[in-house]
Amino acid sequence: MGRRDGGEASRAAPPSRLGAGSGGDPGRDLADRLVAELPGLVAIARTLVRDPDLAADLAQETVVSAWQRQDQLRDPGSLRPWLRRILLNRVVDAARASRPVLDVAAVEEEWRDDRFTVDPELVVERAELRDELEDALARIPAIYRIPVVLHDAHGWSAAEVARALGIGEPTAKQRLRRGRMMLVSALAADDAKRRASLAQPMRCWQARRAVSAYLDGELGPETVVAVEAHLATCPTCPPLYAALVGVRARMGALRDPDSVVDEATAARIAARIGAPVPRRRGRPPVGRRSRSRP
Repeated sequence: MGRRDGGEASRAAPPSRLGAGSGGDPGRDLADRLVAELPGLVAIARTLVRDPDLAADLAQETVVSAWQRQDQLRDPGSLRPWLRRILLNRVVDAARASRPVLDVAAVEEEWRDDRFTVDPELVVERAELRDELEDALARIPAIYRIPVVLHDAHGWSAAEVARALGIGEPTAKQRLRRGRMMLVSALAADDAKRRASLAQPMRCWQARRAVSAYLDGELGPETVVAVEAHLATCPTCPPLYAALVGVRARMGALRDPDSVVDEATAARIAARIGAPVPRRRGRPPVGRRSRSRP
C-alpha cells in the first residue's frame, strides 16, 4: 500500500507561500528550515522504531518528501506539524511490514476479565530498562504505539496527537488507552524464548546488526567475543546466523565466469575506452604470445 503523504514528484512552490530568507531566496529559506527540523524528527522517529538507522532514514525521507511537495505547504508557520504528520504516516507504513506479537482485541478481552492482573513491581522494573521497554513497544501495533510514545514520552496533548495523525481526539484517546494496556501486557508477558533472549549480555538486535561485520572479520576483539557468546546461548539468533552463512556461501554461484566475454571482445572494449587490456587468470595478456622456455 502506498504512503499516505502523497507522490514524490518534484514541484516548485510559489515564493509567497514559503517566505523569503536572509538572502531573498525562498527556496533556500525552506531548505534551511527543513535541515533545522531534521534532528527533532530523528528524535521522534527513534522513540517510535527500535532501529536507529531506520529512524534516521524515515526522518530523512520526510524532509525529502516535504521538499518535493513544498507547494502543499500553505502556511509557512505550520511547517513543523506538517513534517510530523508526514513522518508519522511513514512510521505507520513502515510498521505494516512487521508482525507485532500482541493483538489489541485479545489484550482488551484480557483486561475485561476481573481475574486478570499483573505484577506491578515486575512491570515497572522492566520498564526501567530501556531495552525491555523498547522490546515491549515494538510488540505493539504502530497505530497504538505512536499515541503512547507521543503523549507519554514526548508530552504531546491528545489534541496534538490527533492533529498529527489526522484523526479525531476521541479516537486518539481510545488508541492511547489501548496502547497503554498493551504496553503493560507486553512488559508483564513471561515468554520463555523472549526471557532467554533478554537475559543475554548482548541483545539480539545488537548481535544481528553486528553479524555481517563478524562474517567479514571486521569487528574488534571485544565485540567478537560478545557476538560469539551471544550466539552460544541465544535461542533465536543461531538459526539466523546459519542462514546468513549459507546464503553468503551460495552467492558465489551468481558470478559469471571470465569466459562470458571472449578475449577479442574484451580487447576491443578496452581499446575503445582507453583502459588496459584485461588479463585472464593463468593466461598471457591479450595480443601477446606466450613464449615457451627453451
